[in-house]
Amino acid sequence: MSQTAEVTPPIVSEDCPDRNVNCLVALEAAFAALVSSAISKGWSATETAETLLAIATEHAEQVKAETASGT
Repeated sequence: MSQTAEVTPPIVSEDCPDRNVNCLVALEAAFAALVSSAISKGWSATETAETLLAIATEHAEQVKAETASGT
């Protein structure tokens, strides 16, 4: 069983103050599907949450470093 959800494109401009909310809504279903899929494969909710947080934190740090270096 494949649980996938599409990520919708932004519906607001890059300078819109609601852009982060728009991104959150766009990613929410795909995130929920990923969590559900991991749990259905035997990973606990805690393992899933902790691992996704670690991945997201690592990604945010990488983006921050790339932004700081101009790449």
